[in-house]
Amino acid sequence: MQLSTLARATRAYSLPASVVPVLLGTTLSARGSGLGGRGAFDFGSFVAVLLGAMLAHIGANILNDYFDFVHGVDTRPEHGSGVLTSGAMSTRQALGLALGFLAAAAVCGLLVLRAQPVFVAWWTLLGLGCAVLYSALLKRFGLGDLLIVLSFGVGLTVGAYGVQIRPLTLHGCVVAAFYSIPVCLLVDAILHANNLRDAPNDRAARVRTTATALSPAGGQRFQLFLLFGPLVFVLATVAAGWLSVWTLGTMAATPLLLRAARSGSVEGTAQTHLVFGLLYVGSLLLPAVFIW
Repeated sequence: MQLSTLARATRAYSLPASVVPVLLGTTLSARGSGLGGRGAFDFGSFVAVLLGAMLAHIGANILNDYFDFVHGVDTRPEHGSGVLTSGAMSTRQALGLALGFLAAAAVCGLLVLRAQPVFVAWWTLLGLGCAVLYSALLKRFGLGDLLIVLSFGVGLTVGAYGVQIRPLTLHGCVVAAFYSIPVCLLVDAILHANNLRDAPNDRAARVRTTATALSPAGGQRFQLFLLFGPLVFVLATVAAGWLSVWTLGTMAATPLLLRAARSGSVEGTAQTHLVFGLLYVGSLLLPAVFIW
């Protein structure tokens, strides 16, 4: 298997969807969000969680290609990542590769198991379950958007937070989930951009997504909500005093959001998510840095 084929199969451009939530959850833990400022951070746990999230994401991407191909959803060379439809990779290779990445992600989960045994065990199992169920079953019934929001947006943010923070409380998890709302919207924007592009093929294959359920105009309006909802969230929470004025720095991502809205590019939406996410995480870190 050529390295170029492997690189295409991973869809590395989409990795901001897993990197940003881990950075956010870790930052919220370091700030002590939900615990009155009593923060906690362990570099080894952070690296293990980040690597595990990325490996699971890659495994899920390849698994999605596999199931879309065997279910007849992807039929032309430009469908999916193109490695299966073009014949560059066999279904057996794809399935083995996907399971290998997911197994490596599970090992990363084991490395942080001692931190919060019950929480990490359930979190890892749910994450791996979502990676498999999304591609194998649930995306065909219009549940893809919900599952992506819950697993990538809320799940990875709360997971990264829960591995670090002491003690782990329900209140803290709710706070982390609340601050993940902008990330959830932009994660779904990446998926929805992909589904808008693939809507004709998905309708032909009887795959239900938000993009196929809505009219073309409705799908575009929903994408605008997903792209610009994070800015509305920032303005509202700053006005309410829940976030500092530093968070207004995320407005610097507006030109990228506008470009993503105009182009509809999946890769461009993922890049925009990364830039907004880094600005958002940075704005949460800055006040803590000045306090230290």
